[in-house]
Amino acid sequence: MKRRTFLKTTTLTAAALATPGLLRAASAKTLRIGTITPGSHFWTQTMDRVGVSLAEKSGGMFETQVFPSGQLGNEATMIQQIQAGGLEMGFLTVAEFSNRIDDMSALFAPYLVPDVAHASKLLTGETATGMLDQFSTLGMKGLGFGLGGMRHLISRDDAQTSADLSGRKYRITPFAALRDFYELMGVAPTPVPLPGLFDALANGQVDGADIDLELAWKLKLFDQAPNLKTTSQMMFPVVAVVSGKYWAALSDAEKQMLSETVSEQIDWLFSQYIEFEPKWLDDLKGTGMNVTTAEPEFFGDTLSKWAGIWEPKAPSIIGLRNEAAALM
Repeated sequence: MKRRTFLKTTTLTAAALATPGLLRAASAKTLRIGTITPGSHFWTQTMDRVGVSLAEKSGGMFETQVFPSGQLGNEATMIQQIQAGGLEMGFLTVAEFSNRIDDMSALFAPYLVPDVAHASKLLTGETATGMLDQFSTLGMKGLGFGLGGMRHLISRDDAQTSADLSGRKYRITPFAALRDFYELMGVAPTPVPLPGLFDALANGQVDGADIDLELAWKLKLFDQAPNLKTTSQMMFPVVAVVSGKYWAALSDAEKQMLSETVSEQIDWLFSQYIEFEPKWLDDLKGTGMNVTTAEPEFFGDTLSKWAGIWEPKAPSIIGLRNEAAALM
């Protein structure tokens, strides 16, 4: 099993020794982090950077091992491991958690923000930060929300309106809020593992996909789905969570170090998406894709119907909308 280990083997630095209660044991604290993304993905790189930074700050007293590509199982499995204390930390999609905490679906409300720059501010704002407390109901400590870009539509055949999507099969991430969004348009949501999406498009298992620009480019989906409709209809957030058992065993200084380090590297993650999203779009256009932009009107009454279903289930939608409006 491949893993990335970050351990600085020097003795304690003077700064570490001067920090009360920071490093009370001579042995390193193991921090294993699971994620579903491959090593080249920005999410995995973010956790790699957490490991390097922790090793430097702690004088080698944090030994961080990053397990990418779902090596520890799918996200549902990793959540169970974190709850049991068998895995210390995960950098996992909010989508998976929304299957357990309805209010997390608020972060997928359509058209909260227009782009990743606004999304980064909203995900570090008051409402989203308060939502992190809800992970305690699962026996975890939420450290911060990151981002996986904005969502768009790619397809084998173009669509002029959402009515054209009716009856088509679209690959989606399987969680209730997104499933409802597509079913309201008459689309047949079809879960397909990301590594199999290229072939699923090629053989007609699916007609299109709800996707971000990074994956559309890196998975070369343009070869099988030549139509891209840039809609930016939803954010696709990720969250850093730590096992409650692991968190409780840390000193206050260690908790602060871990929290601050994760926050710093999530800021780096935001900066990467802000920088690269326009580049990925240009790259996709360069392949000869049929790229068109759709405004919210494209989705017709789907938006109001979705709100009618999910606003009662996910009350944080109101606070997020108010904050998002203030960012414009």
